[in-house]
This record gives sequence, structure tokens and C-alpha cells, in this order.
Amino acid sequence: MRSFLLCFGWASLAGSVVDVAVALFAVWIIADGGWSDLGLSVDMLLREHLPLIHWVKQVALYLLPQAFVDWIFAWPALILFPLRAVVSTLIGAWALSVARRMPR
Repeated sequence: MRSFLLCFGWASLAGSVVDVAVALFAVWIIADGGWSDLGLSVDMLLREHLPLIHWVKQVALYLLPQAFVDWIFAWPALILFPLRAVVSTLIGAWALSVARRMPR
């Protein structure tokens, strides 16, 4: 269980770094456009600017109801990715702290 929590915790923290990078990229795209599209959706960001990771929408559609996926991907990228980074960091820190208290 300790090994699982360590892997999960570090993966969660690494995911937070990726989320921050995507959020900063979204800020750059919005700034480059003259700050006219602060509501740049997650779907538009991935489809138009990060097509290499747009496949995550297909995975989400496979695992979750379409209405929920459509709702999440319609969120503004400047809200979703920072929120994901915070939550992922908290979960990762929790998993690592629990793993640290477990016997080796």
C-alpha cells in the first residue's frame, strides 16, 4: 500500500505541474489575443492549441456521461487548470504524508 501511495502522490504532484503549465500556456494565448477571450474553454484550448492532448476528451467520454464531459470541457481554462493544480497538489501531499507514516 505504501508503494501505491508513493506512486499516486508523486503522479498527482507531477500532474499539478502539467496543469500549471497548461494554465500558463492559456494565459499566454489569451494575452497574445489582447485579453479578448478570458473565457477560452478547455475544449477550445485543447482542440486548437494543444491537439496532442485533446485525446483526453475521448477517454473522458468513454468513462463518463457525455453531458458531464461537455460541461467540464466548456469551463474556462483559466478556472479549470488552476483548480485542478490545487486539488491535485493537496491530494498528492496527502498521499505522500500517509505513505511517510507507514512502515517500510
